[in-house]
Amino acid sequence: MSVLTLPEDKPAARAQVRAARRARRDDPATDRAALAAAYRDGLLQHLAGFEPGTITAYESWATEPPTEVLICALQEAGWRVIVPDTLADLRLSWHDAMRPDVDLGIGGVVAADVALIPGLAIDLDGYRLGQGGGCYDRTLGLLRPGVPVIAMIFPDELVASVPRETHDARVDGVLTTEGVRMRDRGTGRIAP
Repeated sequence: MSVLTLPEDKPAARAQVRAARRARRDDPATDRAALAAAYRDGLLQHLAGFEPGTITAYESWATEPPTEVLICALQEAGWRVIVPDTLADLRLSWHDAMRPDVDLGIGGVVAADVALIPGLAIDLDGYRLGQGGGCYDRTLGLLRPGVPVIAMIFPDELVASVPRETHDARVDGVLTTEGVRMRDRGTGRIAP
C-alpha cells in the first residue's frame, strides 16, 4: 500500500503529491531512464492482448511519470497515439503524436480504443485526483462506452482514498512501474 495518506481537502492533497513529485524529480538517485523503461514494458505487456488501434497519451512534465519512451514504443508496436493540447477554456483538443500539425479537435478522443491519462493519485476504488482544471473529467465523458481508462502514476500514488466530488470520473486501472492493475470486475476495486 502507498506511503501517501492524502488530506481530505483537494487543494491540500494536490499540494502534497506535487511536493513529493518535485522531491522525486530533484533526487539525484531518481533514474528517469529506468522509470521510462518500466512504464513502457508494463503497458506493452498489458496491451499484448489488444489489436493495435488508437490510444491516448500525454506529453509528460518533468515531475510526472515519463511518457516519451512509452509513446515511441507504442508507435513502434503499431498503435496510433493521440495527445492533447489544453485549450484556454481547459478543454482538450487532440492531435496525432506523429502529426502535431493536424488538429483532431475536441472530438478527436472518440477514436481512442484505450485511454492512458495522467493523474496525481488514484484510490483503490479507481477515483482520480487530477491537476484541478477538470480537463480529463470532461474528456472522459467523450470516450466511447467500454474504452478502458488507465491512469499513469508513480507506485506510491495508489492510495486508499482521494478526496472526490460527484463529477469525478473513475478510471479502470493504473499503470505504475510495476505494470498495469485493473479494477476487479467483482469488487470494483484495484488490488493494492
